[in-house]
Amino acid sequence: MSCDGDQHTMQSSDDVLPPPGDIQVLLLTLDSVSLSWSSPQGLTGPQTFRVTWGCDGETSSTRVKDVYHLKISSLRPGEKYQFNVATEGEDGRQSRWVSASISTVVTPRDLKVDHLEETSFTLHWSKAEGMEKVPQRFFISNCIPGTDPLTAVTDDCHKNFSNLHPGTEYTVSVATVLSNGEQSEPVSSTICTILPAPDQLTVDSVDTTSAAVSWSQPPGLDHTQHHYKISYCCPGIKPHITTTSSPSITLCDLKPATEYSVTVCTVLENGKQSQLVLTTFTTVLPAPDQLTVDLVDTTSAVVSWSQPPGLGQTQHQYLISYHCPGTEPHITTTSSPSITLSGLQCGTQYSVTVCTVLENGKQSQLVSTTFTTILPAPDQLTVDSVDTTSADVCWNQPPGLDQTQHHYQISYHCPGTEVHITTTSSPSITLSDLQCGTQYSVTVCTVLENGKQSRLVSTTLTTKHLQWWKRPSTVAAVFVLLAVIMGLWDSYATSERDHLQNSLNTRTTERDQLQTSYNTPTKERDQLQTSYNTPTKERDRLQISYNTLTKERDQLQNSLNTWTTERDQLQNSLNTRTTERDQLQTSYNTPTKERDQLQNSYNTPTKERDQLQISYNTLTKERDQLQNSLNTWTTERDQLQNSLNTRTTERDQLQTSYNTLTKERDQLQTSYNTLTKERDQLQSSLNTRTTEIDKLKKSLNTTTMERDQLQKEIERLNWENKGKCVQRAHLFICFLIHSFCS
Repeated sequence: MSCDGDQHTMQSSDDVLPPPGDIQVLLLTLDSVSLSWSSPQGLTGPQTFRVTWGCDGETSSTRVKDVYHLKISSLRPGEKYQFNVATEGEDGRQSRWVSASISTVVTPRDLKVDHLEETSFTLHWSKAEGMEKVPQRFFISNCIPGTDPLTAVTDDCHKNFSNLHPGTEYTVSVATVLSNGEQSEPVSSTICTILPAPDQLTVDSVDTTSAAVSWSQPPGLDHTQHHYKISYCCPGIKPHITTTSSPSITLCDLKPATEYSVTVCTVLENGKQSQLVLTTFTTVLPAPDQLTVDLVDTTSAVVSWSQPPGLGQTQHQYLISYHCPGTEPHITTTSSPSITLSGLQCGTQYSVTVCTVLENGKQSQLVSTTFTTILPAPDQLTVDSVDTTSADVCWNQPPGLDQTQHHYQISYHCPGTEVHITTTSSPSITLSDLQCGTQYSVTVCTVLENGKQSRLVSTTLTTKHLQWWKRPSTVAAVFVLLAVIMGLWDSYATSERDHLQNSLNTRTTERDQLQTSYNTPTKERDQLQTSYNTPTKERDRLQISYNTLTKERDQLQNSLNTWTTERDQLQNSLNTRTTERDQLQTSYNTPTKERDQLQNSYNTPTKERDQLQISYNTLTKERDQLQNSLNTWTTERDQLQNSLNTRTTERDQLQTSYNTLTKERDQLQTSYNTLTKERDQLQSSLNTRTTEIDKLKKSLNTTTMERDQLQKEIERLNWENKGKCVQRAHLFICFLIHSFCS
């Protein structure tokens, strides 16, 4: 339909009657047109109108009475017609003419979109009904609202649009153009290109309580402001929603051994979202920690471990497997973090593995350790009989070795000699070639075929002395030897007394030197004690500062958690308001479509037009109200967004303060550790010096005692030396007489 808008009035011969209102086109087809006009101003009652129309010199005319509309048929398609309307009186008088030029060109129909993608789409339409065989072309215009349109002309009933922006609304219009240049009204449609979703959504790494998720940036968004909305949840839990501008994110505070579903979509600045892409992952089941073997006996061992983190509210147990080389593993379960393994072989190495097991059978990684049971030592080591040069030693066989090849290793020695080592497979042995009247230390241990030894058990024995006095010849030789010794003693005692006097003087000098040496370390010890007290005070001050900073850090952490909670609440409110805004936008679009339909139906007769006008006004008011509500919600959303940004900034500032205090705390901790090490070194030095002082004091006391003993010995020898000469001579004579008589 085309109306040139060149409506004008034509002056009649008698300008008395008022003219009708402007001509309106209610409906236009290929060979007909429905016109309407309004009532002349100032006239009441029934009115008569003269209507004329013509094309290429051919003119037709008709008269209508008491109506303000007329349908004219049998028109030629694709021609431009001139329509005139004038008020006509009963006496034949006419008002001036009201005119309009209209072309019988109909708009295309069945406008639809095909192959809609991120940067292109194809538009199809059909020729107007009845104009399928009429030569025609189509004038196409497309644009982003607020920009200059791009136009094209085609003979086909389809057009492909490419190199478009993703997620953008385009307004496309198509009009029919005949070969004579006549053009219809355009038919329009709004088309939005697809916003591409993130590509290649993958889970890079999964831990017990976190997971790293990444994706590829959608194509065509290099110069478009956008971000990504991530939602993740486990079954039965409300989804967690977060956003990021980078193509990766680390999800934290997850539950161990739990399956999570993650969805990611692209979001533009206007709130438009792409399709969701989905993936799933399962967090790792944590394995037991700090696996240790606490108590190992000959046939049992206690194995313990720490409960894995994050399983406080999750039903689980532990699967334990243990074996020695060449045997089948023993498998058992327990719900406590420790177990006693019994019925083991003594002196054998065992491998133990432990893993966490959930109720659904899912197992964690294995943690393992090894231990070796104790090889039992011989029991009740006793010495049965002792002679001057031999001794019998026996013991009981260790328990649990009846079926195990083993022997015993025996070592024995006396002070100042090398150790004699021998072996035996029986629980007793006879030690020979011993020295008479000598104490021996004897140790025995169990030895397996692989060389493994038990702990040592030991005892002592003393061989018997030789009884020389029962032989006369031996007694005579002893008395002769004693006479010679007593004869030599006089000369030796004098020299020994002089030697002891010199030793006394030497020890006195050494004692004085030791006293001086003792005084010097004592002073150094006092200095070290003073140096030790100073770092200790500094350490205490640093400890107080460290505790204060730790409390401030905890307060800042609590404030950070509070702000984070409020930010999440604001984010939820923002999401709620955004959803309500989208619903209002949908509600707004619906009345707009109805308004457009009503506008198309407006080209019906006048009464229907008035009713549609009322409906149109009502819907327009509703649309305006919805638009106001939408604007209100948008303002509130922006305020919430500003509050969210403010809280996020405050949280970041608190995080920065928290990090700064943490660094200061670490520096204080380092200084505290350094001073503690220096204090320990000074304490070690102090202990070393104290030990040296104690040793020097003992040496001084020993030397003093030796000097006193030497002094007493010298005095005793001086008194005894005078009287022993006569006694020795007398004893020697008696010995000679006795020997001669014998």
